[in-house]
Amino acid sequence: MRILDHLLVVVVAAAAPLAVGAQSPAKSRAPIVAVFAHPDDERVIGPLLSRLAREGRETHLVIATDGSQGVRDFARIPAGAELAAARSREAQCAADRLGVRQLHLLGLPDGGLASFETLGSLRARLTAIIDSLKPAAIITFGPEGGTGHPDHRLVGDVATQIVQGDSRYARIDLLYASLPAERLRTAPPAEPTVNGMAQSLLTVRVPFEPRDLVAGREEFACHRSQYAPEEMDAVNRYLAHAWNGSVWLRPWNGTLHDRALFR
Repeated sequence: MRILDHLLVVVVAAAAPLAVGAQSPAKSRAPIVAVFAHPDDERVIGPLLSRLAREGRETHLVIATDGSQGVRDFARIPAGAELAAARSREAQCAADRLGVRQLHLLGLPDGGLASFETLGSLRARLTAIIDSLKPAAIITFGPEGGTGHPDHRLVGDVATQIVQGDSRYARIDLLYASLPAERLRTAPPAEPTVNGMAQSLLTVRVPFEPRDLVAGREEFACHRSQYAPEEMDAVNRYLAHAWNGSVWLRPWNGTLHDRALFR
């Protein structure tokens, strides 16, 4: 092969989406840490967390806020401590169903992350978790913030700042969880809707099995203070259509340090 031809092959291979095979079990390496704002945000990668745990990978779920302001009339739970306690139980139920090794509830104010003091606390506590676990990867929201909730965007921003701001974390793969905008345009209706990203940017696509889809539905069912059964059914159909058999991720800088991360 001529040198020029070889270079062209390398460039094309590097640009192609990384569709991770589902056949090889995940190696027991450093953990995967998912960082989200509220109990129930993990739903966007529920099948992935199920698959990783099922294959023996250590997973951790960090929830930044206490969820105490997520009042739904049908649940009849007032805002404040009672709702925070209910959502803590729901988060643990979901983590257990997904096989998460440890759930980390930071208990920061729901809807109240946007202050210097609270963001400083979030950064310090996330950094302590990262230093303790030394993860291979962190999965969080990107700038679109899933549904666009300010807490979603801020949690993703702080996780990104930590990884980008210290050379000690240079080898951690930081991935943004999202859904392809092209598939969302044809998804069945549901509330809330998600801000998608262009499919071409979601270059890490991790397939899951039907049992992982079931696990995702069952963990979502834990969040009964937030969704009536018919709302859950609609969200489940919406997500299943958008996923189309794979969880979609975007490395913050476009590439993975470890291309075998999910193999």
